[in-house]
Amino acid sequence: MNKNILIVAGEPSGDNIAGPLVKHILAKYPNIDFWGFGGENMRRAGVDTLCDISELSFMGFAEVVRHIPAMFNRLRILKKTAIERNCSGAILVDYPGFNLRLAERLYKANIPIVYFVSPQIWAWKYNRINIIRKCISKMLVILPFEETIYTDAGIPVKFVGHPFVSTVNTNKKHDDIRRQFGIEHGSKVLLILPGSRSQEVAGLIKPMIGAYKLLSPKIPNLKCIVARSSNVENKYYNPAENIDNIIIAENMAVEAMFISDAAITCSGSATLQCTCAGLPHVITYVTNPITAMIYKNFIRTKFIGLTNLVAGYSAVPEVLLRDATAENLASTIYPYLDDDQVNKNKRRELLQIKDKLGSGDVFRIASEEAITALSLLDK
Repeated sequence: MNKNILIVAGEPSGDNIAGPLVKHILAKYPNIDFWGFGGENMRRAGVDTLCDISELSFMGFAEVVRHIPAMFNRLRILKKTAIERNCSGAILVDYPGFNLRLAERLYKANIPIVYFVSPQIWAWKYNRINIIRKCISKMLVILPFEETIYTDAGIPVKFVGHPFVSTVNTNKKHDDIRRQFGIEHGSKVLLILPGSRSQEVAGLIKPMIGAYKLLSPKIPNLKCIVARSSNVENKYYNPAENIDNIIIAENMAVEAMFISDAAITCSGSATLQCTCAGLPHVITYVTNPITAMIYKNFIRTKFIGLTNLVAGYSAVPEVLLRDATAENLASTIYPYLDDDQVNKNKRRELLQIKDKLGSGDVFRIASEEAITALSLLDK
C-alpha cells in the first residue's frame, strides 16, 4: 500500500506553491499518494482534492463568522479521513487560521506535520508559536528573518528561499512587452498594483489613479498600467476606465514590472515581486478606521511592507491609512520617475535585497526537507 500525505492550502497563493512542491516530491517518490484541500495547481500536480479553495477563502468578519460551522466540520472530516487512511504525514501550506487548528487535531492523532510558509507571527499573534512548537515537526519558511525567530524559540526550521526569486522573470524582450501593452519607446511607465482582493482595490484605486493624474502633467509621455486581478470584479476598476494613457491589464503584472519605471503597490506579495524585478516602488494600504485602530494596537513590526521587512530598514517608502492620498502618493513616487540616477540607484539597492531571498531553488529544497521531516525516505 502506498504511503499517503495530506496537503492543505486554503487560498490561491497557497495553491500556487503547493502544486510545484507536490511535483518535486512525486518526481523523486512517485508512489506517494497526495490528497487534501486545494486548487487547480494542486490537482494538476496529482493531488486528490476533497475540497476546493473556492470554498475556503473568505474575507471580512461577517463572512468568516458565517462559515465557522462549515470550517469546523471540514476539520473533523480531515482528521477522520487522515486516521482512516493511515496518513503518513501532513504538509500544511500557509492559511494559519484553519491549518493551525488542523495541526492540533493531527498532532493528537500522532501524524507528523510539515508547515510550509510561516504564519506572520513576527507581525501579530505571536502566541501561535506555542501551537507550532507543540505540533509542527518542521517549519519551512520563505523569509530569511523568520528562521531566526523559530531557531530562537527552539523549533525545527529551514529557510528554503522565496518562490519569487525564480518566478518573477520573463523571457520576453522589453520592446516586445512594450508593444504588447501598446507603449511606444521613450515613454515612462507607472505601474499601479491595487491588490488582489475587492476590498483592497476599492480602497486604493482612486488615490492611485489620482496620483497618476497629478504626475502626468509633470512627467512627459507618462503612461500608466493598472494590474487587474482576475479575482476582482470589473466594476472595482471603473475609476481607471476611459482615461488617456491608462492601460488596464489582467494577469500581466510581472511582465509590466520589467518595462515600468516605478510602481505604487498595495502592501502584500506584490511588494516583493517589485523587489525581485528591481522595480522602485512605494507601498500603500488603506482600511476602515476600526481595523486601522486594531492594527495599530496589535502589530509588532516597524514596517508593514515585505521589502522593508526583508531589508531590515526603510528601503522603500510606506504611505499608509489616512496618509494614502493621491497627493502624498504622487509626491513620494515622483523622484523615481523624474530622476534617472535616483531610479538607477534604487534598482541596484532592491536587487541587493533580492539576494537575501535565497537561490531560487525553493521547491527542491522544500521537498527534500519535507520528505526527511516526515520520515518518508526509502529504507
